[in-house]
Amino acid sequence: MVVLQQLLRLTLQRAFWFTVCLFAIVIISNLLNLFQASNAFLYKKIESLSSTQQTNVVLITSQNLSANHSQLVTQLTEYQPKAIIVLADEPLAPVDNERVFYPYSQSKYCVPNVEIWATYQMRIPAATNLECESVWQAVFGYKHEKSRLINFKLAVSALPKFTAKRVLGFDVMSEQLENKVIIVGQQSAEFNVLIHAPKLEGLNDPLLLFAYIADSLEKNSTINELNFVISIVLALILVFVLLFFFQKMSISYSFLVALSITIIWCCAGYFLVNFAKLFIPIGQYIILTFVTLFWVVVARKISEDKELTTDVNNIQQMMMGRYIPQSFIEHPSPWDPIIQLISQQLDLEKSIFLARKEDDHRVVEIRAINCQLDDIQEMRRDYQRTPYSNALKSLGIVKINRPFFKQIIEGEIEFIAPLVYAGDVRGFWALSIIPNHNFNQQAFEQNVNKFAAQVAELLFHYHIFKTTQAKNRTLLNRLLTYKLHEPISQKVKSSLNEMEQKLTTLEMVFNHTSPATVLFNLFGQVIQTNASLERFAKQHQIAIFETTALDLLCKSCELDIEIAKGKLRYITLNKATVELPAKLGAHHYTLIIRALHSDNSQTASGAPFQVSGILFEFIANTPEISSEAKL
Repeated sequence: MVVLQQLLRLTLQRAFWFTVCLFAIVIISNLLNLFQASNAFLYKKIESLSSTQQTNVVLITSQNLSANHSQLVTQLTEYQPKAIIVLADEPLAPVDNERVFYPYSQSKYCVPNVEIWATYQMRIPAATNLECESVWQAVFGYKHEKSRLINFKLAVSALPKFTAKRVLGFDVMSEQLENKVIIVGQQSAEFNVLIHAPKLEGLNDPLLLFAYIADSLEKNSTINELNFVISIVLALILVFVLLFFFQKMSISYSFLVALSITIIWCCAGYFLVNFAKLFIPIGQYIILTFVTLFWVVVARKISEDKELTTDVNNIQQMMMGRYIPQSFIEHPSPWDPIIQLISQQLDLEKSIFLARKEDDHRVVEIRAINCQLDDIQEMRRDYQRTPYSNALKSLGIVKINRPFFKQIIEGEIEFIAPLVYAGDVRGFWALSIIPNHNFNQQAFEQNVNKFAAQVAELLFHYHIFKTTQAKNRTLLNRLLTYKLHEPISQKVKSSLNEMEQKLTTLEMVFNHTSPATVLFNLFGQVIQTNASLERFAKQHQIAIFETTALDLLCKSCELDIEIAKGKLRYITLNKATVELPAKLGAHHYTLIIRALHSDNSQTASGAPFQVSGILFEFIANTPEISSEAKL
């Protein structure tokens, strides 16, 4: 029942189905032989690395086999060979000798065609399902019921090759032919199909392929392939083990492990072929190694994205409704927060902001405060002309003598200030004010210049950010930098920035509180202090970060340790607030101890564990209160 529940729980997870699909790919790839090309390629490379010079096979070619084969075979039998195999495409008058075989004539023998293995001519077919007796069975007793791989260990240059002319001219030694397997055939034409096999690439003589088959069978060195069922089981075990290791390591280390496993498979394949005459599907195992690595990376990415998305949503829900200042550069328009800032800080009669057009010396009105944009009487919009040029020359606010606004009332004074930062003109600020009897024009102009400088700097950075962002968001740039879709990491970074901003604000608030405050966790260790507490600890020579809540309570309130423990226990269990008189030296304080807890997380069990900390606040008593305390 427990196992069934565990399986049902696994079926609800996406990673489980990813793993099932991976094992299904392993089984299907074996059933359909999808990776046979890689196996054949690596077998070809392994066979090209080894070489031997010894063989009992001799190859003899004739330019006109149909005319001189009888004389040639008769001459060869005198050398007492082990067998003579005459390969011809036309019927020949056979020489009556039990050691001479004519597989292409009307005899009972035949030469099975070489099996193609993923475009490579490397397999000896099985000795079954043939209409006639295989010549390999007659000569070497080859009776295997499954195909085997040809052993290409013999070097091409080490294969003895003679022409019929040399044999008929007695230009060979008896040791070269005695007790040998002699293959006799027609000399190949130049237009024959090229052989696709190890060490024979680029050659077009099919007799060479038959010579390698004879050499493999004569030495009993044919290569057996791993059993199909065992191959599938090993592949499944490999994938299972790799899933375990790749999930415990980083991607970079996993890639190094995959490369190391590739080298190990290649070395194992080489030694097994040369010493155990067994070929394992190393190409398939290497591909499955990297497929598993890719699968783990993709599954981990999907799982992490899902978890990060959940975390981002949770963070956004937790932060919802709390004050989080929005970054200026991320605001859709820079003017809205600027207008809000000016409205809250300055008491002006009218204000209009004008922005410079990019790559032009003209300005256009953008925002207005306490008036409308069409309240501008000044028709000029070229900042190279007055009154804009006067403001630029003075590098600050200037008084306008010519009316800039419509409907100017008596006593209203008009000003214009440039919005310039780092020599870049971002716009102008036209404003008016009705002075009262306390009006100080010099102080007013200084304040406006400071605000104008800050606004200009904000506009400059906003312009740079938006220009860079626009370039980065072009289709070509996003395509080449893999940013067509906003990654989940960007959302996580934004959420963390919001949390950091919130925590920074809370820490600043906590640090600026007047009472000396220290927060302990349930174990009595200091979590956080404010500036007042640090001054308090320095004044009374308290090593606050080496002091526990119990020690501080006993020292400040002069309590017995058992009584102090009882008060802390009462505060923790009941989530209470306690006020105690405290005295350190000649100074008197009121110590307020609070248990920090969340009212929304109350449960029926473990009441102490609902408390997240204990807060100590030292409030200094005034002299009057101190005198009353003495009475």
